[in-house]
Amino acid sequence: MSELSRVKMRCRRGLKELDVIFQHYLERHYNSASTTELQRLDELLAMQDPLIWDMLLDAIPFPDQYTDLIAKLRVVND
Repeated sequence: MSELSRVKMRCRRGLKELDVIFQHYLERHYNSASTTELQRLDELLAMQDPLIWDMLLDAIPFPDQYTDLIAKLRVVND
């Protein structure tokens, strides 16, 4: 299984909204993402859906190392 296939499987979440957000990220940003950004994505995907959702909605603070990735995930209509 390729790395992209593995990430696509991990991007399938319990919340449909997160499925859409992560799918958009994969289509728009995955191929040009740095190694560090891909590591951050991997870390984010290890978190539970409610926590990810709250970070995306700015309902809870998120660690600074996720700032760029969260910004990309929040923009779904570029």
